[in-house]
Amino acid sequence: MTMVKAISSDETFQEWLSHADLKTLEKFFKKKKVDFKRELVSAVETVQGVDKFVVIYFEKDVKAALAGKQSQRTEQVNSKDIERTRFFDFGGKQVSVESWKGDKEVPMYQTIKEVKCAKCGGQGSVKCKSCGGAGKVACGTCDGKAKITCKACKGTKAVELEIEILDGEGKKYRAKRRVPCGECHAVGSYNCPDCSATGKVRCKSCDSSGVSSCDACKGTGTMYEYAVQPVPFIMSKKDAEVYYSKDVEKFIDKQSVEEMLNARDIQGIVITNPDDLKENVLKPQLNYWTKDADKVCNDAKKDYKDYVKKSVVKEGTKILVLPAIQLACKGVSGKDFQVFGIGVEGNFIVLDARFD
Repeated sequence: MTMVKAISSDETFQEWLSHADLKTLEKFFKKKKVDFKRELVSAVETVQGVDKFVVIYFEKDVKAALAGKQSQRTEQVNSKDIERTRFFDFGGKQVSVESWKGDKEVPMYQTIKEVKCAKCGGQGSVKCKSCGGAGKVACGTCDGKAKITCKACKGTKAVELEIEILDGEGKKYRAKRRVPCGECHAVGSYNCPDCSATGKVRCKSCDSSGVSSCDACKGTGTMYEYAVQPVPFIMSKKDAEVYYSKDVEKFIDKQSVEEMLNARDIQGIVITNPDDLKENVLKPQLNYWTKDADKVCNDAKKDYKDYVKKSVVKEGTKILVLPAIQLACKGVSGKDFQVFGIGVEGNFIVLDARFD
């Protein structure tokens, strides 16, 4: 098993220094009363700390990747919601997959067409849920019975009166006597005044019409159908997946790393079995291991296997494991910045962060 030659901190720093913007360098490193020159910037004085990490890279089939994610479907919305929908019209032109930032499938303007609302059959209205289409509901006062029990006699048709009586000596006493109820005329109930003794009242939900506005089409009877279709991408450049630790992601985005690796034939540890993404295989070749390397390897292995199942990656596609280095730097001005090197000795890419 051959060990790869990882880049050194000096090599990384010198490569970065040789291409760094001169004006920005001067802003970070110029000393008072001293003419600034690029070669005056010292790695010893600038680099405050060095950390190693691992980058994993493998290519995908762009066409297969997009085909796997894309499908055509139709959507239906009402007249209000169609105005809130963002439509696209590419006018027959293709779009660069690298520059596209939106969804892979989008609503297409040219596909919009009017269709009859399925919920109301194009009528714009549906049977009222409150009254079931009758236009009336049970009276709440009499509970739909048309009659109201007399409160005076409680439906017994008679009430009990207490009569005061005087005897011959002038003493008073009282006697109770039941008589027909005068409130309900001895019937025990009376007609409900709210429903006119019908037991039914006007349905307020539909104003007695028996129908209510269709909530799907908002009462128009018409819906608008459109197709959600794949964006017409130009299948020009290769697509790839890049993995490294979250701590590094704070400084450099994966798209930048991917684009730079795509443009260069960077050398590294090549494996074709994702199960070899583990410490006992990689550490002897890297000659180091980091606390985040296990998680990065597990994430890459899981995605690689998922992509193979979806035919986005061909089984046996090479996986490139790259040694990488992070330099924590500080200028004369006291401002901190980071320099990153990814690759092997004599063949690597360099990026910086917060150097502006």
